[in-house]
Amino acid sequence: MSETAQPQCAFGRLLKPGQTPGGRGGAMTLVIQEQLNVAQIQVIARKGRSASLARRLSSFLGIRKALAPREGGQTDFIHLYATGPQEYWVFSTKLGAQALERQLADALENAASLFDQTHGRFIIRISGDDAVRLLAKGTSLDLDESVFPALGASHTTLEHIPALVVRRTSPDCFELSVPRSYAGSLQSWLGGAAREFGYILT
Repeated sequence: MSETAQPQCAFGRLLKPGQTPGGRGGAMTLVIQEQLNVAQIQVIARKGRSASLARRLSSFLGIRKALAPREGGQTDFIHLYATGPQEYWVFSTKLGAQALERQLADALENAASLFDQTHGRFIIRISGDDAVRLLAKGTSLDLDESVFPALGASHTTLEHIPALVVRRTSPDCFELSVPRSYAGSLQSWLGGAAREFGYILT
């Protein structure tokens, strides 16, 4: 099967690209950007195989210890995050979803079930000095670096919107993986919540 089909832009119907000055002297301390063409694979341990899966993922990343919940790692343009005791999410901007799924299937064998979430979700990147303050408006998740360091990820809700929040470096940013059916709701929330800080939407 061809991998030519690419996720379509889910954002931009309500928020238009450009600059929205904030209420503090017109400053703009946020950058908001949809990330296109990112493969997203959900990995769930099969019954009785959680320990085996953790070991295989550590080997895949080239690290010795298993990832704890919220921790992440990376290798060869692949980012992998532990989002629960038996759940992981894997992202890649270089590999298509099918190629990424094949690579994971080879590495994990029968320790996990893989679910391609690429076309069912979209990713919004939020960076800038007030990124933590913005997200704190919508979630009770503790975003302090001592609790939620990069690389790391956690499920949460922003208002009523389910989201996987990923904290990354290079660049320093947060990325929100959200079901596409909530695109309009997220745009509406972001438009109001980010206005006081000012933002650039690209």
